[in-house]
Amino acid sequence: MKPLKIFVIRPISIIGDILLKGIARGFEKAGNQVLLMDVRELEETKINNFNPDFVLGMDYAHLIREDAHKIIQSLNAPVAHFFIDDPNSSFAHAGDLALYDKLSATDGVILCWDEAFLKDFKNKAYYLPTGIDFEVYEKPDPSINIEKSTILFAGRPLTDKREKIISHVAKNFPGLLNIYCYREHFDRSINAMLEKGYLKQEEIEEYKKCYKGFLKDEKELAGAYHKCDIVLNITMEQGPTSMNSRVLEALATDSFLLTDYAEDTSKYFEENKDFVFYKNLDDLTEKIRKYLDNPGLRQEIAGNGRKKVAQNHTLYQRAMQIIEIMQNYL
Repeated sequence: MKPLKIFVIRPISIIGDILLKGIARGFEKAGNQVLLMDVRELEETKINNFNPDFVLGMDYAHLIREDAHKIIQSLNAPVAHFFIDDPNSSFAHAGDLALYDKLSATDGVILCWDEAFLKDFKNKAYYLPTGIDFEVYEKPDPSINIEKSTILFAGRPLTDKREKIISHVAKNFPGLLNIYCYREHFDRSINAMLEKGYLKQEEIEEYKKCYKGFLKDEKELAGAYHKCDIVLNITMEQGPTSMNSRVLEALATDSFLLTDYAEDTSKYFEENKDFVFYKNLDDLTEKIRKYLDNPGLRQEIAGNGRKKVAQNHTLYQRAMQIIEIMQNYL
């Protein structure tokens, strides 16, 4: 297979940007040329001179900006849209409901991380689970100094599901939960938990101590995972069957993962061997206590999960899958 020239559009989303940059490195590792640009800062002359064989973007990609849309349209190259969000949610369309129809009017190829959404697209759609840049996560960067966590939650502590679970852990394990996210999102979670009665005013003061700041890049995120006993994962409601990135990030760092049920996680990893599911709040409490008291068992389970990530879920492997799919459109 001859090397390809692939134009990768960096999205505004932090998680999406991390994912696409990792896939871009996977393309390069396989000997392909990659041009990487932020969707807000596309350079038309540079893109035209690069003359890509195909384009890869996140969710609605270039369609979110008219200037970007015109540039990509003029290339006459196939475009792949990797969806890691519900196509009908504000996470994907940022409130612009016309984006779905714009996408449907193109020949764009859909790569979707959740099989449940494949039927929602009018375009040709393929299932492609998320992956991990394993080399970034497998070893901690010695220059990164992160506080040790007993229980770690990294991500937006918002949506009713997450607020309910996080407030429960904060109440039942005071002083043991560390949360990393945007300050704005943490402050919004405080107000939401008060309004919904998940935490009382006196409990909010203890909850505020959980906030440990924002992890600005993958190296810091990996560093935080490497220095914790339990990674708590709470899948957002927008992915009915999918495994989110946090699952792979935690397992790649040889961390013990305690997560809610997701069909894909169950499909790719073995429960109680590679990770542990919790079924409800009482079950979560019981399992946190059990595994905090059994560090040897935690380490054994974490090691099994790490091996499976390395074997099956790297972004290099996802890059190869994307190239295989896009060969049909070149």
